[in-house]
Amino acid sequence: MVRLRPFVTCLLAALCLAGAQPSLAAEEYSDAKLQSFVDAVLAVNAVVEQWRPQIQTAPNEADAQKMAQQANEEMRAAVAGTEGITVEEYQAIAQAAQADPQLMARIDQAIKSKGPAAQ
Repeated sequence: MVRLRPFVTCLLAALCLAGAQPSLAAEEYSDAKLQSFVDAVLAVNAVVEQWRPQIQTAPNEADAQKMAQQANEEMRAAVAGTEGITVEEYQAIAQAAQADPQLMARIDQAIKSKGPAAQ
């Protein structure tokens, strides 16, 4: 089960570590753009779920950092490979959602519309 609010915060932090913070202003996002965002969130979640146990059980901090860097690259690739959204747009929407409860509610609803497997 994915809890979106902390998950988006975690993803934003992870993706922003590998790139500059987006300077895009919060805007009204279309339903299609938010659907692409949700698809990207779910793709990134698969990467996170794959890497989290390995990183948590890494034998040392250097190995954990190396794995985290690889996971971050795979997360960015997952977003880049999602139709209808760029990494920069993903970051901007995630950042905007943290500050805009209405946008977060729209994202929550979009995830719920994907069905129980996405929640």
